[in-house]
Amino acid sequence: MINSALKKLGIEFAADYPMSRFTWLKVGGNANFVIYPKNIEQLKASVNMLNKEGYPWVVLGEGSNTIILDEGIEKAVIITKKMKAIDILDSDGVVAEAGANMGTIMNQTVRKALTGFEFAAGIPGTMGGGVFMNAGANDAEVKDVIKRVWLLIDGKEEIVNRTELNFEYRKSNLPENAVVMKAELKLEKGDRAQSEQRVKEYLEKRNRTQPIKMSNTGSIFKNPQSIAAGRLIEELGLKGYEIGGAQISKLHGNFIVNTGSAKASEVLQLINYAKENAYKSRGITLEPEVRIIG
Repeated sequence: MINSALKKLGIEFAADYPMSRFTWLKVGGNANFVIYPKNIEQLKASVNMLNKEGYPWVVLGEGSNTIILDEGIEKAVIITKKMKAIDILDSDGVVAEAGANMGTIMNQTVRKALTGFEFAAGIPGTMGGGVFMNAGANDAEVKDVIKRVWLLIDGKEEIVNRTELNFEYRKSNLPENAVVMKAELKLEKGDRAQSEQRVKEYLEKRNRTQPIKMSNTGSIFKNPQSIAAGRLIEELGLKGYEIGGAQISKLHGNFIVNTGSAKASEVLQLINYAKENAYKSRGITLEPEVRIIG
């Protein structure tokens, strides 16, 4: 039924798709369906069709900061990464579709001498995911530049302003079942050379300190108030600790890498091991930043 409906709508999809091919960490079982809308109209059509059929679904961007369970996902996975339109506005802003890559948006704004989004240099993922989790780095977050967001909620389009989203640290408080279709960022006119230098410094730091050449999760834990999660895990002596093919990065304590044959279950064991050690040794509760789906 889903197959025929998607074919009728002319929307690209695949059935029984191995999610280990999709996520950055390269782990996880199969999804019943993956759906690739190419634009907002196809996104709306996909969500509305699935809702009409009573078929469960979840939305992902590029598969960063995501762990798919070994058992897979008995849902349709709507992957937005082909929805990547970016429109630079004359009013010192940019409107980007949900699947637009954060780094690509940043590069385009810098080329137009717009400042304010340089902090996104090296942040993995898409605009939709960035809004969903209030992504951030380099002492700034998406909430600092968001002007408004176009959402699909129960089949209806809504435009919400930044203040209505009640952003928190790595959290957006989006309404339940809301899907980000696109977002507008409010930036400022700046000096292109200065922005390019800032981006260069951010990327050099990331390349030095993070395991970007290995399949990884992105940041595993949110930073507690008292200490950065990576520093805490390093002080606990857990860097390099392995379970099967999953390893707490030797380079950065808040990353788990796939050394070649990891399973999602091994990654989750590592997460729990780090959480238990942090609580027993320091009384600190580590909260996952990574999204666990299955």
